[in-house]
Amino acid sequence: MSIIKNYFKQNKVTHTFSSCQWPIGDPQEKDFQFCDAGTAVGKPYCQQHCDVAYIDEKELKSWQINNKVEDLVLNLAKTSETMLE
Repeated sequence: MSIIKNYFKQNKVTHTFSSCQWPIGDPQEKDFQFCDAGTAVGKPYCQQHCDVAYIDEKELKSWQINNKVEDLVLNLAKTSETMLE
């Protein structure tokens, strides 16, 4: 293992938060704040914001497949229109 990889492995920084770190507002403004609700176990966000921030792998694959099928159908429709002209 390289010296650099070994260093990072030994000096891994981990953050633990007791309140949700979801930003609310513009960081440039005075009223900027974080959600501050209790966090979901092992996450930096509350459950509500975890639902927004994290997508289930199966759900993501399903979404990607559906988009590919839609793209294919649109391309076929465009090709058919061009052939009929």
